Amino acid sequence: MPNVELQPYSRPSMWRRMSFANWTDPVDPQVYGRLELDMSNALKYAEEESNRTGARVSPTHLVVRAVALALAKFPDANALIRWRRVYRRKHVDVFCQVAIPGEKPDLSGAVLRDADGKRPGELALELQGGAAAVRTGKDTEMAKTRHSLDLLPSMFSRFILNFVAFLTYTLNLNLKAFGIPRDPFGGAMVSSIGSLGIPEGWPPLVPMSSTPLLVAVGRIEDKPVVRDGPAGKEIVIRPMCVLSCTFDHRVMDGFLGGKLARFVEDYFNDPWAAEAQISTSRQEP
Repeated sequence: MPNVELQPYSRPSMWRRMSFANWTDPVDPQVYGRLELDMSNALKYAEEESNRTGARVSPTHLVVRAVALALAKFPDANALIRWRRVYRRKHVDVFCQVAIPGEKPDLSGAVLRDADGKRPGELALELQGGAAAVRTGKDTEMAKTRHSLDLLPSMFSRFILNFVAFLTYTLNLNLKAFGIPRDPFGGAMVSSIGSLGIPEGWPPLVPMSSTPLLVAVGRIEDKPVVRDGPAGKEIVIRPMCVLSCTFDHRVMDGFLGGKLARFVEDYFNDPWAAEAQISTSRQEP
C-alpha cells in the first residue's frame, strides 16, 4: 500500500503547465488577517490630539501607536529570525512607507524609533519631518541607501540584497558605515493605502527586511453596521476602516495574532482610556 493512493491525470492545460514552470512547492510563511475598525472615537481623538499638539494627527498615526503598543505588550511578536531561531527585538520601531511624487513616483519610508514611548501627536510630528526629509533627499541615510540600490544591476539585485540581509540580520552586523541604517524596517511596517484612495489591500512580506508584520490602513468609508441601541439591535452608519495585515507564520500564530488584533481593536474603541491607562502604568514605581 503506497503512502498516498493516486490515479493518472490527463494532460494538464497550457496554463497549468506554465504554472508548474513558474512556481515551486509552497514555502511561503505569509498569513493574512483582516480587521475592520469603527473609527468614530478614533477620529474625535485624532482631532483632539491635533489641536493639542499642532500636528496633523491622522488615523494612520493612531494605527502606528496602537501597533507599537501591541508589540510592546506582546514582545513575542516583535521578533526576527536568525539561524532558524526566533529572537525578540529590544526596541519597538515601526517603519512607515512614504510616497515620493515626481516624474517617476516611488516609495520609500521613515522609521519611528521606540514608537511605543511616543504619543500620537509626537509620532505625527516625527513622521511628518521624516517624510519631508525623504521626499527632499535630506534624509542622508535613506538617500544614500536608495542611491546605492539604484546603482545595482537588475540581474544582481536579488543576490546582493539577500547578501546584505544575511550580513545585517543573520550575522547581526552594523553596516551603518556602508550606508545601511541600523534595523531600517523595525518590527512592523505600516502603509497608508487609504491616502491613495484604496479601501483594502494586502501587502507582501519583504524578506530582506526581517519584519514579521505589515499593516495596510485602508480608506475610511461610511458603512451600515449593527450596534446596540435603546430598543435593542439597530443598524447605524459608522466610519469604518479595514486594516489588512500580513504576518510571518514562523513568528506569529493565530493565537498571538488574535491578541494583537484585540489590543488594537480595544485601543480604537476608546483611545482616551487606553492612553490614560498607559500614562498611569508608566507613573507607577
